[in-house]
Amino acid sequence: MRLNTRNAILLSGALWMGIGILLLTKGIRYLVDGGNAVINGTQEGFSLIKKLTEYTKNPEQAALILICGGLLIGFFKGRVILKKSVNRVVDRIQSQPSPLPIKRLFSKGYLFLIGGMMCMGMIFKFLPLPLDIKGLIDFTIGTALINGAMLYFRAAFASQTKITI
Repeated sequence: MRLNTRNAILLSGALWMGIGILLLTKGIRYLVDGGNAVINGTQEGFSLIKKLTEYTKNPEQAALILICGGLLIGFFKGRVILKKSVNRVVDRIQSQPSPLPIKRLFSKGYLFLIGGMMCMGMIFKFLPLPLDIKGLIDFTIGTALINGAMLYFRAAFASQTKITI
């Protein structure tokens, strides 16, 4: 299968968007489960929601603070840190002759990076961390990936000339 430049950039953005949505929903699920454990009194050990409840007097507000913090950190990570990665991939795609085979869409180094992040995510699943901390991390990374996907979409719909986001 071969893709023109715009479709290759759109496919890259769609991958980031899909993974971001999956991590966002997984993070919310963990945060809800962690909040329910605090409300029911079944939370053992450290919990960010329990700690914040000391200041807010309400576990729902504590969870909302975590969600807002995750959105803020994810937004800046997506706009500042992942912007460089998006620009590199977009420049690589635009430098390839169109139509581009899917095998040449990403460099080998980028594929190893994606594989490494997937392995870390699988290992992270089994670490003995409280649910709310796992939820905050997944939620933040999901938010960052969704913001990065938006940069891909902007690049895809920008002019066909070489651009910098």
